[in-house]
Amino acid sequence: MSFSKINFFIVDHTPIGGVQRVSCSLIDLFLQNGIDVDYLISQRNNYEKPNFPYSDKVKYINLNCSTKDLEKRLYEQFVKLKIKNLIFSGDNMSVSIALLKAAKSAGVKAIPQYHGSPHAYLDKYISFNDILNKPILFFKYAIAKIFRPFKILKLKKYLLLAEHGLACVSKGSAEEIKKIYKNSPRITKNVFTIYNPSHIDIDSISCDVAAKKKKIVYLSRLEDKHKNSFLIVKSWNEIAYKYPDWELHILGDGSISDKMKDYVIKKKINNVVFHGMVTDIATHLSSSKISILSSNCEGLPTSIVESICYRNAIISTMSNGGIIDLVENEISGLLVPRNDHKAFGRSMERLMTNDALRNQYIEESYKVLQKFTNEKIVLQWKERFNL
Repeated sequence: MSFSKINFFIVDHTPIGGVQRVSCSLIDLFLQNGIDVDYLISQRNNYEKPNFPYSDKVKYINLNCSTKDLEKRLYEQFVKLKIKNLIFSGDNMSVSIALLKAAKSAGVKAIPQYHGSPHAYLDKYISFNDILNKPILFFKYAIAKIFRPFKILKLKKYLLLAEHGLACVSKGSAEEIKKIYKNSPRITKNVFTIYNPSHIDIDSISCDVAAKKKKIVYLSRLEDKHKNSFLIVKSWNEIAYKYPDWELHILGDGSISDKMKDYVIKKKINNVVFHGMVTDIATHLSSSKISILSSNCEGLPTSIVESICYRNAIISTMSNGGIIDLVENEISGLLVPRNDHKAFGRSMERLMTNDALRNQYIEESYKVLQKFTNEKIVLQWKERFNL
């Protein structure tokens, strides 16, 4: 019988999302390695059933409360359930501050898992071209600049409350936080990195690179701002007409899905396939040659880790966060400046037409998977909780 216990909190564990997928995988990994997970607490549930297969060994508690009441409700649950160790999704500032206050009062060792980049919270991703096309965005940009110092202070308050440390899912994100708060040793020494577990068995994947088809895969929520998904169809429009034997496959759905589809129709781009939300990503990754990412920021892009597992060459924007943990430009893939659709199109064309370079990047990027051994991840968490 195990006496090691780590419990979890997620704002909402029911949707399809990277945080939910990672938490589900981490819970399974703990259970497989003798660490009990008794409870997963949520502030709210937007869906009746979760989209990921959370273990039936875990009890799920939905507080169904506002952020205003969260600190009180969490404190009551921590005491009632005798919770001592907790990992929580720490990307929402107000929720995280409420949880850390409740944890301190209840004697809980709570460690936030920071899935994003601090720039996702502090900055507005508005380019000069965005402002030219829509001048009203200048005022949003100006307002964001005015409020940035106040956000820095709120983030600092959160980081100081996280007395047991902040677990970033990438070194890129950790270094960004350390740079912002370089004059606060208490913060910089408390920020560390533990990678996300892989929910797929890397060693069991067998991919015949030579049998792959002329397909490029984009796997993401289709959103503006952080995901910057529209860049994908704009980039593909630059080169698609020259390569009718290649296809762009878009896996995902979101608020700008229709906008992207309308653009493809308007530009008469024939070699694009929109799949919507998919669960069987292995089929698409195993049959494609290139995976692409357009994000402005990513904590650690799971889609890129999975693409590397399936031997796809990687092209990504130089996003904030953890892309640098996965791709070294011109060594293991290509990194393109954000919002430069012409450069992104040229990068796709470069790998589409150069088999040797594409295969070189595939071999180099595969080495990065050594960072994601589940044994190492379990050991790091056990050390953090003194288990």
